[in-house]
Amino acid sequence: MEISFLGAAQEVGRSCMHLSGSDQIMLDCGLKIHASENFPMDPPRRPDFVVVSHAHLDHTGFLPALYRHDRPELICTPPTLAMGELIIADSMKIMAHRGEFPYRAQHVKRMLSAATKLSYRKWYELGDSTLSFYQAGHIPGAAMAEINTGGKRILYSGDFKLEGTHTTFPSEFAPKNPDVLIMESTYSDRDHPPRKELEREFKERLDKILGEGGTVLLPAFAIGRTQELVRIVRTANRDVDIWIDGMGWKVSEMVSHFSSYMNEFKKLRADLDSCKPVLHKKDRDKVLKRPCVIIATAGMLQGGPALSYLLRLGPESHAIFTGYCVPETNGYNLINKGFVEYDGVQIKPKASHSYLDFSAHAGRSELFELAKEMSPQKIFCVHGDRCVDFAEELKVEGYDAHAPALGETVKI
Repeated sequence: MEISFLGAAQEVGRSCMHLSGSDQIMLDCGLKIHASENFPMDPPRRPDFVVVSHAHLDHTGFLPALYRHDRPELICTPPTLAMGELIIADSMKIMAHRGEFPYRAQHVKRMLSAATKLSYRKWYELGDSTLSFYQAGHIPGAAMAEINTGGKRILYSGDFKLEGTHTTFPSEFAPKNPDVLIMESTYSDRDHPPRKELEREFKERLDKILGEGGTVLLPAFAIGRTQELVRIVRTANRDVDIWIDGMGWKVSEMVSHFSSYMNEFKKLRADLDSCKPVLHKKDRDKVLKRPCVIIATAGMLQGGPALSYLLRLGPESHAIFTGYCVPETNGYNLINKGFVEYDGVQIKPKASHSYLDFSAHAGRSELFELAKEMSPQKIFCVHGDRCVDFAEELKVEGYDAHAPALGETVKI
């Protein structure tokens, strides 16, 4: 059998791989945020099946394009399908604003009609191949995919995190000794600080800014991070007003349908009920009248209301970034260069900012732990800026590891 790496090869974004074994199976089909080459490469053959690890745009954003001329069966967990539909619809609006039309509403509809929902640890037949999902952590509904095809057993990690959070369960391990492990490598260079330490520091910053009459802005991904931040803020402060603006509110309303996929769900539901949604643009003036916490999309300040809030906040206020920001996005530029871009103009916001590493990805130690627990015959390192270096480090530890180049096809 063969594996073609059509995206997320020595890069972060546009995750997409193609398995040519007993059947033609695609793994994820995402977009690369804020890049000139933001779509995956064309597969060597038309896929019969598409397996989706989770709902984030860099894994789902190009899926409807597969349905312009074909109708492959799409398999994912129930939360991934529901949340993916929301985030793809939002992405279409952003792409249309930029004059990009890789697919239309009818292609999204065709994709949804071809979808099959699969829960964890259930087996499903993909023609002559089989598929099973395992809890991946990362965000609710995220899955590692075990695929038996062409006489080989492939484990695709997707994005994962072994440690649990307020809203996600810890990742679980699939059966040992797969022939191939395709593993994300986003944070192969470092570990993340302990969650308790981060939450303590978050509370200190929150108390300081609110005590000085400022507002705290939390740019956040709609799926997973918005809900976790609600729990973190409410744990730190039971009384402050929390406003949720953008796609994060729609996702938060949806989570009750998937309570079994959420850690500490009852606490999350109670904390979400204490928040206030921003449903109309005109309401944003009211939000800014008194000190509060604003959780708003987008996490990287690319689209969504978070950027407009940032540009209106004064020097008494503060923005806290809590997740990965792709290079050249507004979030990355603000953290590393001190400016954002709005309508083609570089602007230095009046509000201060900082970064706390509440990552939903595995840290370096967790990556090595997955490799050790799985003990695969071969490891392919993907979804990272230093995949080549990480593959070399794995080789030193005795693993047969490789960082495929974009467009590379490997025979197994």
